[in-house]
Amino acid sequence: MGDETWANIQRVKSNRERFREKIKKRRAERETLLSSVVGGGGSPNPIMPPTTPPPPPPATASNGSEDWSLECALLECLNGAVPPVPAAHLTLTLTNKLAKNIEAKDIDNLLQKFAYKELISITQDGGEGHTTITVTAVQHSRVTAVLGAEHKEKRSHSVSSQQEENPPAGNSASTSEEPPSKLPRQTKKVINDKEKRKDRQEDDVMSLLSVQSIRERETKKVGEEIMELLSKPTAKEQSIAQRFRSQGGKWAKVQEFCPHGTKEECERTTKKGGLQCGRLHFRKIIQKHTDESLGDCSFLNTCFHMDTCRYVHYEVDYTGVSEQQQQQQQQQQQQEQPSSLMAPLERPRQDERTILFPPQWIQCDLRFLDMSILGKFAVIMADPPWDIHMELPYGTMSDDEMRQLNIPIMQDEGLIFLWVTGRAMELGRECLKLWGYERVDEIIWVKTNQLQRIIRTGRTGHWLNHGKEHCLVGMKGNPKINRGLDGDVIVAEVRATSHKPDEIYGIIERLSPGTRKLELFGRPHNVQPNWVTLGNQLEGVNLLEEDLVKAFKERYPDGICRKPSP
Repeated sequence: MGDETWANIQRVKSNRERFREKIKKRRAERETLLSSVVGGGGSPNPIMPPTTPPPPPPATASNGSEDWSLECALLECLNGAVPPVPAAHLTLTLTNKLAKNIEAKDIDNLLQKFAYKELISITQDGGEGHTTITVTAVQHSRVTAVLGAEHKEKRSHSVSSQQEENPPAGNSASTSEEPPSKLPRQTKKVINDKEKRKDRQEDDVMSLLSVQSIRERETKKVGEEIMELLSKPTAKEQSIAQRFRSQGGKWAKVQEFCPHGTKEECERTTKKGGLQCGRLHFRKIIQKHTDESLGDCSFLNTCFHMDTCRYVHYEVDYTGVSEQQQQQQQQQQQQEQPSSLMAPLERPRQDERTILFPPQWIQCDLRFLDMSILGKFAVIMADPPWDIHMELPYGTMSDDEMRQLNIPIMQDEGLIFLWVTGRAMELGRECLKLWGYERVDEIIWVKTNQLQRIIRTGRTGHWLNHGKEHCLVGMKGNPKINRGLDGDVIVAEVRATSHKPDEIYGIIERLSPGTRKLELFGRPHNVQPNWVTLGNQLEGVNLLEEDLVKAFKERYPDGICRKPSP
């Protein structure tokens, strides 16, 4: 509610009181006239007209300025007062300050107005027909802002009133003699003032309409409670998360790299010794041909010409870290020794342990292998040698050869993880659709270098250096998997060419624990428990499942499956 609206309400109240007083006075005059006529017995006594006091002058700009000054003075008193402050104390203070009589009801009205504007907080205590108002809190920032706006508006009003009351000497004549060029300016000022007042009233109405009702607040509160309940993990989700929690907990042997790199830089930055940092540091490899002024090598430990490269390379500095870590673990174990009652609860249950089968692999050419002998798998992962028009240290497959792979025969329902890069992103999506899968998610591998920094000079990419790779996740049917355990971003260090991060195996194992899994286009470092790995860079054949061994020997008696069948 704006100041002008509040002033209009007060003006209506005062006019209503004056009108009631006039009616009372006229009734009293009427009664005196009737009594005088009846008491005189009808004799024509001269009746003097009653002397009525002159009506109060209408509200002028001076009254508005007085109300304005009283309001500003009250705001200044509130801004400097320390709550709680009774209204009577404010009335007495303003009476002494302004040197005039101030009624208590005016102060009460202004305090209620300020409370409605949320400038102050008040309490009303009623007793024996009288209400006492006490100011309990003052929003000093809002009061200061209102005072600044009031003073600014008062200055503008005073300047405009002076211009209207004291026109220039040349314009002292009648308005008919005033030049017509100056009349529209005054008219524009009046119109602008009216528009500003109208805008203020509209803003006040909109602010009232935008306030939430009690019903809306209750509905919002209920919605927030429902969202809080839905966001809490269920007992089943907590059990699954506990099952796949890393073994060792906070005592696991995980060492973090220091963000400063070397020990010297760490000491220079933190003013502490390298051993006190408690993290892993790097050590520069300085050879005869190394020129430190050239800076670090862009490829670091993946450099193909490290024997002749003149840039600086690094290696991990393990000196003193293991001893310090053991001391820290012993101190923490002594401080936070778990009680004997809680110890049995932390042991994993026998039925929750994940079963791991030994790894199996087949050296073969996937273009000619009869995949029907392998059986069914819950998860398939493939890192195909896409033809991305780059020089690679291995052979590639054409787009048609990728489309013709007999992937659908190995899965009735389950997940497939397909690594793609460059132009193969769209081709990979096409292959998933062709093989009968629906792409449901995508994992991003953000590549980091040896110093745990994001790669900016990758070896792939035609227009931009690629610092990430994508793994498309496809689904067929409705497999039973554990949802919501891992994120879709892997941040891991780059190793050999096309060597994917080992974190992907943990993500897949948590999604589908203890099931048969198949990896296509694998290499010796890809061999994993619970996985059957196929690829032409593997060494021989290693199969352990009886059904798989029997089917493989029947189909390939000589054990060679790298050539097309006759």
